[in-house]
Amino acid sequence: MNNLSKFLKSIYITKFSFYLLIILIILSFSITFYLLLPNNQLVKDPINLQYFLLVDVILVLFLLSIIIRQIVLIFIYRKNNYDESRLYVKFINLFTAMALGPAIGVVIITSLFYNLELRTWYVGAVKNAVVNSNIVARDYENEIQAELISDTELIVREINKTIKNNQVKIDPMLNALSEFINLRTIANIYIFNRQGEVLLSFKDENIKNFTQPDQATIKILDKNIVHIFQQNNASISAYKKIILLDNLYIQVNRDLNSNIWNHINDTKRAYEIYTTKEEESAGIQITFAMIFVLFSVCFILIAVLVGFNLARRLSKPISNLIESANEISKGNFDAKVSEEDQFDEIKILLSSYNKMISEIQFKQTEILSKSEEDENKRIFIEAILSLLTIGVISLNQNFDINLYNKSVIKILGKKQSDLDNQNFITVFPEWKDIMINFEKSQRIIETFQFEIHINDNSRSLNLRIIKEIKDDIINGYVVTIDDTTSLILAEKHAAWSDIAKKIAHEVKNPLTPIKLSAERIEKKILNKSINSDEVSLLTKTISKQVDDIGKLIDEFSSFARMPKAEVKLDNLSQALQVSFDLYANSYPKINTKIELPSKEIFYQFDNFQITQAFTNIIKNAVESVQTIPNPSILVKLTEKEGF
Repeated sequence: MNNLSKFLKSIYITKFSFYLLIILIILSFSITFYLLLPNNQLVKDPINLQYFLLVDVILVLFLLSIIIRQIVLIFIYRKNNYDESRLYVKFINLFTAMALGPAIGVVIITSLFYNLELRTWYVGAVKNAVVNSNIVARDYENEIQAELISDTELIVREINKTIKNNQVKIDPMLNALSEFINLRTIANIYIFNRQGEVLLSFKDENIKNFTQPDQATIKILDKNIVHIFQQNNASISAYKKIILLDNLYIQVNRDLNSNIWNHINDTKRAYEIYTTKEEESAGIQITFAMIFVLFSVCFILIAVLVGFNLARRLSKPISNLIESANEISKGNFDAKVSEEDQFDEIKILLSSYNKMISEIQFKQTEILSKSEEDENKRIFIEAILSLLTIGVISLNQNFDINLYNKSVIKILGKKQSDLDNQNFITVFPEWKDIMINFEKSQRIIETFQFEIHINDNSRSLNLRIIKEIKDDIINGYVVTIDDTTSLILAEKHAAWSDIAKKIAHEVKNPLTPIKLSAERIEKKILNKSINSDEVSLLTKTISKQVDDIGKLIDEFSSFARMPKAEVKLDNLSQALQVSFDLYANSYPKINTKIELPSKEIFYQFDNFQITQAFTNIIKNAVESVQTIPNPSILVKLTEKEGF
């Protein structure tokens, strides 16, 4: 089988040979067709037609051998399970069907049309029209000749009436002929002798239309027979011997309608050709059928061969693409295809495919590098998150939980199953309003503080929400939860411990004088040596120290009150603007508006305390309008004289 395949491949026909074969086939069939044309001198020798028919048959057999070779190769490829042969066979089936279908259809339709058309030429209306036209033309010609013969005999009869004793009376004859000619379609009349000398002419003084008959015609005329002679399609002549005048003859000319007579002659010739071809129709049908079958078979074989060639050209690069794609799927990016092809479109496809492979290889390298980098980042971030005491939760744009660290479970007292694939609002419904309001707000970061009860314990939480925004679209959220309970308690303990130390130190200082004064008073009383001035001094000392302790207590009481005001020149407009911005950005549903003087106002005031005052005023205003429809707040700062 391999030897047969090698042998068949070795006799492969080149492109030049194929085109040369097509040219030879076209030339051979053209010559064959030329030999079938009517009135062809070459066709008179039938051997010429036979030679070219033989050449046509040889060329068709050569085409058939090429196709058989290709079919055998396909069978070998299929038997060896070549991948290329499968696609090749599909293309061959497609192109062969496309070639055979129209070709066979044309052959069948043309054969039927030719037979039907040839049949209609020799039967039915066409034959009747040709035969009847010939009959009409012949009858019309006979009628013209009969009329001319009759007129000629009448003219001779009139001439005989004017003859007496072999002498002609010219004047009576001319009068008789003139009266006769006026009633007939006679053009010229000539009387001539056997030698062709015109003795008398009528209506032709120059004798230009006279035609001398030959001796054979003279012999016919001597038998007293009217002879008809037609020199052209414009006139017809009749000859007759005048019996009463020895050796004298008459020629009578009649004008004809040349157009009508041309049609009559054409009709007669067409009838002759028609009858000839009718007799040869059987032979023509057989010859044409042979040539047509040869040409049709040759046309079909060429179409099939072109289909084979086109299928091979199309299947080869596609098979190469399939093999390359299989190699690339295994990770071999060096399996590129050759960009050489006869079709420009396929060249572009192959070039684009190779560029695509190079781009895929480059992108894969980038992706692997990026993937490794992302994996390292992920491990690093997870390590950091696992070490954080702050709970971190990643949410998508619908508040679904994507990622969280272990601190979230510890802080909120939840289980892992409570958070996996859950919605943040579903797990924490108490924070629903906060999340929805934050989603609608323009702020990117928001911080909230709560006290919640977890496992019957009150916990202080610091909640911070951050929006993940890309191209002005929210892609997700990051929520951090910080348990500040221990920190707040530690701060309180530290503060109270410091205060206690200071109070103990400050209280201890006045107690010593009080104690000493009391002991001296006690001694004086026991010794009964009371000195009013001295006692008064001691009591004053005690009172003073008690007052100091009272002042110390007062100072401690004021610890929970506002610190001492630090009055200085500051920007009042800026302080009001800061307080306004705190609430204007937090409540987007309220139509808030601020009106400030064009010139900034500066006064002596404590910035901290005035800001607290402005904030409390605006806060009260916000809380009072939240329940009414279309709420709005106007904050206005004006300066008046004498303020």
